[in-house]
Amino acid sequence: MRPVSPRLCAALAGACALAATAALAAPASAQQAEGAAAPAPAPSFGADVPSVADGTLSTQRRDRGLVFTVLLGAQTRPVYFGAEETEVAPLFRPNVLAFDFGRIDLGDGTLGDDPLERPLGFAFGPSFRYIGERNAGDHDELTGLEDIDATFELGAQVGYIWPSVEAFGQLRYGFGGSEAWVGELGAYYVTRPADNFALRIGPRLLFGTNDYTDTYFGVSADEAAASGLAEYDPDGGLLRAGVEVIATYRLGEQWWLEGRARWDQFQDDAADSPIVQQGARDQGTVSIGVRRAFVLEF
Repeated sequence: MRPVSPRLCAALAGACALAATAALAAPASAQQAEGAAAPAPAPSFGADVPSVADGTLSTQRRDRGLVFTVLLGAQTRPVYFGAEETEVAPLFRPNVLAFDFGRIDLGDGTLGDDPLERPLGFAFGPSFRYIGERNAGDHDELTGLEDIDATFELGAQVGYIWPSVEAFGQLRYGFGGSEAWVGELGAYYVTRPADNFALRIGPRLLFGTNDYTDTYFGVSADEAAASGLAEYDPDGGLLRAGVEVIATYRLGEQWWLEGRARWDQFQDDAADSPIVQQGARDQGTVSIGVRRAFVLEF
């Protein structure tokens, strides 16, 4: 097992300390404010949902409806897991906020005057991730390795929201190049310097099964003979640990400007992969985009 770098330890420790401090302070604040008006609802899932109280989206209460957002923008990212080279790519990220269809109810289920706000407490929702294809012919260092098709991961997430802290877990299954389970754990400390601006920072952990690590970090006997890399059969477990910062600025009633910066470091068997060893263990992504909210009624 590879040791975690001091930079990662410091970053994770700082993020966790912020989150823990805010979580411990929340009960005390609640006791002091007893008898006062309840705090404003907090938005759901800091990773994917607008971060500010957002005016009102005029929707009358209805029996059936769907509330979702779409983020469009650009991002810089490694060209494949473990690569030193980065690329600029388009960014598309949908997120379902609430779905109410008869007796089937996801999200807050009310679709009231402000469907983008969420109450404190437990939150549930879908989880998506898209991983682009890895074409060995596009990278000299991957010559001899098999290509990997693009993967779409689909699953669910559950979290708990405090006034200044959001913690969540996600579980997804991949279809395409990687047909395997992955899970993520994370938390954010949330601060709102202004009514139309919010800032989040917190740790992220990614776990994967043996099939997942073998797809992206393994080297078969045939691949080793063709590429010159050592044969490698990794196990699943903790694959990546890092820190993410998200800034959200409200442009209008249904529009937000969102910027993200994330740093990750491969861990354990992923870090020991010959693919990562010849590339980069540290991975960074930066993105910026505009998010738009939509309300559909059936």
